[in-house]
This record gives sequence, structure tokens and C-alpha cells, in this order.
Amino acid sequence: MIEILYGLLFLVLAIPILIFGIYGIIILYYGKLKRSEENVEQSTENKSEPLVSVVIATHNEEKIISKKIENILSSNYPIDKIEIVLVDDSNDSTPQIIDECSKKYSNIQLIRFNERMGYSPSMVAGVKAAKGQIIVLNDAGSFLDVQAIRNSVARLEDPEVGVVTGKDMILNINESVGKSESIYLRILDFLRTAETNLDSTFIIKGEATAVRKDLIKDLEICGETFDTTVGLFVRQQGYKVVYDPTVKFYEYAPSTNSDLIKQKTNRGANWIKVLWRYRHVMFKRKYGKYGSIILPMDFGMIAVAPVMIMIAFTLLVVLTFFNPSFFAFIWAGLGFIFLLFLVFSRNLILTFVRFEYSLIKAFYQVIFTKRNHDRLDKVDSTRRC
Repeated sequence: MIEILYGLLFLVLAIPILIFGIYGIIILYYGKLKRSEENVEQSTENKSEPLVSVVIATHNEEKIISKKIENILSSNYPIDKIEIVLVDDSNDSTPQIIDECSKKYSNIQLIRFNERMGYSPSMVAGVKAAKGQIIVLNDAGSFLDVQAIRNSVARLEDPEVGVVTGKDMILNINESVGKSESIYLRILDFLRTAETNLDSTFIIKGEATAVRKDLIKDLEICGETFDTTVGLFVRQQGYKVVYDPTVKFYEYAPSTNSDLIKQKTNRGANWIKVLWRYRHVMFKRKYGKYGSIILPMDFGMIAVAPVMIMIAFTLLVVLTFFNPSFFAFIWAGLGFIFLLFLVFSRNLILTFVRFEYSLIKAFYQVIFTKRNHDRLDKVDSTRRC
């Protein structure tokens, strides 16, 4: 029995080490590769200015929606080439505020639902109603950089690119949680840069993502998060999904640890669901390195590694009762390493612990609670005027 537990412990420790180790080496190599100068220059100058539809799903956004609309209209892109499509299922004054704004600006379209639809069904409805050649997915609680739309359109002029996703800039970096989120985003952006250089990125930011409408006009059913689904749907058609740091947006991180974990748990659950739905893309040669490397490794990091780490921790506790003198040294060593990280990289280790804990919660909710993460309310502290 003890031998079996020892063997299981080594196995569950080996799996996350292999996942993070192998993919870490790949990411470090491809993350340091530079985009060609031609593509960098292309992102700053448009050859054309097609009609762009900014699609936003709103639910009880009365505190922020006016400022959100003003933000889009202040973009460095011709205002007559911007259409704002707002899909609302609120039970507060949000639709009335949007209606007042539409009287001032003719390029605002409101689609109103009297029942809670959730993010993805609302975005599907918004995309279908949009008239633009380019769809920009956006969020009521985030603010586009003035160049974001123009840089997105420029990048989509590359015929190989179908989706462009942007860079998250945290506004409350002076707060402890905001600082932690900023560290997390630096790591995430390095990952997305590497995946873009390798093939395509899986991690999509729905606060600033642009896609050609003709590539998603047939996307009817989306049971998980719409933005990530768009990336998988388009990559299946042979187009690249790229991260572009010139496509910036600004938002507030949650103000408390509990709110941050709630946000990450929701996001992680949707990632797990959409990866499982599109599991048929994994290990398929026709999808290039995206199918053979990126998706399997992302699934391993998001869904497999956190569970293996939790099982390993549980096995360590159990085995300590059988051999306390030996495992006392193991616990002492782990505690010493943890303390070193806390002293020299406190924010980094806390960011990692929060993320892994959120993913374990997400995995539990997906498997056991069958929760609809697409309809959960946004964290209030991320909505600030």
C-alpha cells in the first residue's frame, strides 16, 4: 500500500513538472523572438478604414455605460466608420441611458432582451446585428486606447490573421491586488507573445479583440465564453489568432483578494469548458503547432497541473503519518523554499498561489456544480468611474 502511494506521489509530481518544464522551455524560446519590422510598422498605419462594429454585452452597467460610450467615440478612427452595438439584458437603468445616448449619436444600436441572456448569447446576437466588416469585442468595464481600433484594423490587413487580441493595462496598480494582477499579466503577455510567434494564442481578451465578421457569421452556438470560442472557431478555418501589444485597453483589477479569485475562477472555468468542447482540435496536424503543442499544453496548465498539485499535497499529508521523520525534512524544505520566495518574490509567489487555487476551484465547479459561468455578474470593484 505504501509503495503504491509513493509511486502515485512521484507520478502526480512528475506531470506538472513536465508540463511546466517542457512548455516553459518552448515559451522562453519563442517569447524572445521578435516580430518582423514590417509587421510592427504595419500596426501603426492603416491602408484602409472599413466599417468597424464595437459589440458590447451589458448587464446592470448604469454606473459606467455613459463613460464607456464616450470612450469608444473618442477613438482615433473616423467616427462615421464606427458602429456601437450594445446588447442589454439589465434590470437597472442601463437601457434608458443607452437610449438617451443613441438620440445624440446615430451610430449607436441597442438590442434589448427582457430576460437574462448571459454574455455569450448576447455577443452572438450583437455580432449578427452588426453591419461592420470588422467586429471589435469589447466590455463595458474596460476602456479602449485611442489607437486600439486603428491598430486592430491594421493588423487584420494581414490575410493570414483572423483574430487580433490586445494588451490589458491595469489602472489601480497602486493597490496591492492591482499590483499582483499586473505581475500576472506580464507573465500572461509573455505567454501570448510566444504562442503568437509559435502559431496562434489561446488566451483571448474579450475587452479588446477584433475579428473579421465573415469568419464568425456562422458561429451560432456558444455555451462557453464567446471571446475564447471566437479564437478557436477562427483558427479551425486556417487563420492565425495573434496577440498585439499595440492594441491596448485599460481596466481596474478587483480591489480585494476574494473578488480577484472570484474573477479568475470564473475565467478559468470558462477556459476549461471551451478547451474541452474543442478537444477535437488537439493533436491534429492540420491545425499546426496550435493543435499539436499550444492547446494540449494550455489544457495541461489550466486543467491538469492544478489538480495534480492538489493531489500531490494530499498524498504528502497522508504519507507523513506513515513516515513522519522522513517527511518532516520534506515539509521543512518546502517551507524554506516558500519562505525564500516570500522574501525575494512575494508578489510573484502570491500571484501563482492565487491562480492555481482559482483553477482548482474552477475545475471543481465545472465537474461537480454544473454552474453557468457565462451568466455570473461582474465584480463591482472593477466598475469605477
